[in-house]
Amino acid sequence: MIELIIYLETACRNLRYRCKGRWFKLYLLLHGCKVGKNLKCIEFPKFREVPKKNIKIGNHVTLGRNVIFEIGHEGKLILGNNVLLADNILLSTISEIKIDDWAAIAENVSIRGSFHEMKQNKPYRTQGNISEPIILGEDTGIGAGCIVLMGTTVPKGAFIGSNSTVTKKDELEEYGIYGGTPLKLLKKRN
Repeated sequence: MIELIIYLETACRNLRYRCKGRWFKLYLLLHGCKVGKNLKCIEFPKFREVPKKNIKIGNHVTLGRNVIFEIGHEGKLILGNNVLLADNILLSTISEIKIDDWAAIAENVSIRGSFHEMKQNKPYRTQGNISEPIILGEDTGIGAGCIVLMGTTVPKGAFIGSNSTVTKKDELEEYGIYGGTPLKLLKKRN
């Protein structure tokens, strides 16, 4: 009996997430974005700017709670197939963030493709932004609490351990497992 109750509860929960995914897909389509099939949303993402043909989402993508898309009108967000974004994730850029197939991002992650200019002659908040693309390759994982900064490329199969910071200066290998700040290779995936 307990198994039946658990099965029904799980089925209802998945149905609810798929329904939210359909509503979110409709919202994106109305704004000229492209969205694949079977999008699941545990909670609707938040936007800092209204999307304008600058978001592309593949098939079988799952979005968790409190996901924030801060994609400028000149920026672009591309999520491949089977991508998982957990809870409390910020994706921010004025250039491009690309997350390839089967990539997963754990909770409390900040991915920032833009930053203020830092000249001395005026307050930094009044200066323009600089930006470089971020690419998370196929089958990559970003652990809980990580920060991924502009210009970063995480190659195929690489995994970044919890609470690490990834910068464009980090030279990462395919299928490497990294951790820490500064980032260090811990071992390779078997």
